[in-house]
Amino acid sequence: MLTEAPLNAGVNVTKRIIVRFEVIAAFAIGILLPVLETCRRGISHWGVDFTTMFEDYVAGALLLVGGWASYRARQWGGLFLVLAWAYVTGMMGGSFWYQLEDTFRGSASEPNNLLVVIVKFLLWSTCVASLLLSFRSASQARGA
Repeated sequence: MLTEAPLNAGVNVTKRIIVRFEVIAAFAIGILLPVLETCRRGISHWGVDFTTMFEDYVAGALLLVGGWASYRARQWGGLFLVLAWAYVTGMMGGSFWYQLEDTFRGSASEPNNLLVVIVKFLLWSTCVASLLLSFRSASQARGA
């Protein structure tokens, strides 16, 4: 995504800002994770299994902070985005592989299980790609 921002209020010069895939994905998935989990389980699930709900909200918050810090070019933004993507990739990896295993064993009792597996795979693969891209960006920024 390209946007143009003025460099100086009094000067008619513009600077092109290229927003990287992993930053856009951080905003999108940072919002989607808690929303999808709440839609899937319902708001009342907070009382049943607090940690399941809470980890998605924490993951979303980490991605939103990392995406914002990277977009605003904060000094710590790139490294924080790597941390956020690492956390979410690990969380989604476990969730996807366990869901897939339950599906193969025939023990998945969730309605629309195949749709859940597909969505989790898409989220996990986006997380892996974003983790690699954010790591590359942070490494280049540090001169590695």
